[in-house]
Amino acid sequence: MRTESVGQRRWFWRLCLITVLAAIAIGVALLLLLKGSSITSLRAGVDAYHFPLTALRLGIIGLIALAWPRLIRHSEHWGYISIDRSIELASMRWRILAWLLLIEMLIGQNLIWWLLESPGGTGA
Repeated sequence: MRTESVGQRRWFWRLCLITVLAAIAIGVALLLLLKGSSITSLRAGVDAYHFPLTALRLGIIGLIALAWPRLIRHSEHWGYISIDRSIELASMRWRILAWLLLIEMLIGQNLIWWLLESPGGTGA
């Protein structure tokens, strides 16, 4: 049981490290692409890449949806998770994807700001 715990922690920290490195790489790539010296030029550059970045995020969410059963199966096979945990994770697939899409709509598509900007629907 102790080795499963250590294996799970290693897997978790490796995944965290990959996520942080990917976020840093994307940030550096965006800064190199935009080369903006002011906030307005940075905002204009981000707006120019809004559609490709949205497509990238939605593509990653779709990839998670497609790869979910295989990731669970391989994690169980390699001993990272138990059979009971794999059944539990398999049942959580659509709930997790719904949360990812909700976060994408609220933050990625700026739905919160859109709702707060014009509560009366008049716009600014």
